[in-house]
Amino acid sequence: MAIRPLPVLLLVLALPAAACTAEGRAASSPASPGAGPPAPAGVVSEKEAQTVLDQWENARAAAVRNGGTDWSPAEAGMAAEITTAQSKVNKMIGESVGGTREPIVKPRFAIPAKVSGEPWFMADFARNGSSTRYQGIYRKTPAGWRLVAMSVTAGESRPPAVARDRNGLATAVAADDGDGLIASPRRIAQAHARVAGTLGEDRDVRRLFATDSHARRDADALRDQRAQLARGRWTTTVRAEVAPEIYALRTAGGALVWYGLRTRQTFTARPGSTQTLGFKEAETAALSHGKRFTREAVHTSAALYLAVVPRSPGLVRVPTAWHTEVAVTGS
Repeated sequence: MAIRPLPVLLLVLALPAAACTAEGRAASSPASPGAGPPAPAGVVSEKEAQTVLDQWENARAAAVRNGGTDWSPAEAGMAAEITTAQSKVNKMIGESVGGTREPIVKPRFAIPAKVSGEPWFMADFARNGSSTRYQGIYRKTPAGWRLVAMSVTAGESRPPAVARDRNGLATAVAADDGDGLIASPRRIAQAHARVAGTLGEDRDVRRLFATDSHARRDADALRDQRAQLARGRWTTTVRAEVAPEIYALRTAGGALVWYGLRTRQTFTARPGSTQTLGFKEAETAALSHGKRFTREAVHTSAALYLAVVPRSPGLVRVPTAWHTEVAVTGS
């Protein structure tokens, strides 16, 4: 798995040259006189969480050695979707698969006391020789523990610490629980999708986010791109969908939320357009095989985001995105 920053999609219009067609619980023994109740346990112990992290790292390394063709022993859900697509693109452009191979150092775990559904927890760690930190969400699946979400943070993008109770346990936030927050985790993910789909022109949802968040900056870039393409008589439509899995942990007064978006951008030539459309950025150029489109082009991508949610009425920051190109098709 390699983390790639969210790029600005580079498109170029040109006059036509050649047109493209293309369970019973055991009874507990009586407590001894004077003994207090046992400390509450989390969904896993810290030792178990470390074992999960080690197993994931070994599975990830094995997937890299095998050329990145099968990430299922290491990842699931949107994390596996992104890594698989990214591995494919990396091969097409001649880049290595899997990113850094430096060992994990300084792991810290945020283990919820309880969660809805299958157990999950967050591991925050660095790689040897780097100050960058990774926040991985690991969930128990029918096939075992798998990475299901990831964020990468450094410097100003580093999120606030997860809040812990007196037993050292974190508090998971349900997707529809907006208690004390500007919005629930699901509402934040949906608002981000709405900002993307309207290119930031829906002010009611846009104003949930800080000006430097990915939600607003990416929408601004798409809006500028739309204006550029409009001069060549091409229209732009964007559709963004929220992935089903949303994970959130309480901070002091706020929350950290991990969620995914699948985005589809459709570019359509208006009647009378004499310009073709092509992709200049390395990944999308490779996925389009260098073709130029005369009628329509469809670009799909996927990304996992980390949102830093303050207590109400503060604004949501979205400081990081794990993004990959998925496909470019058209005619």
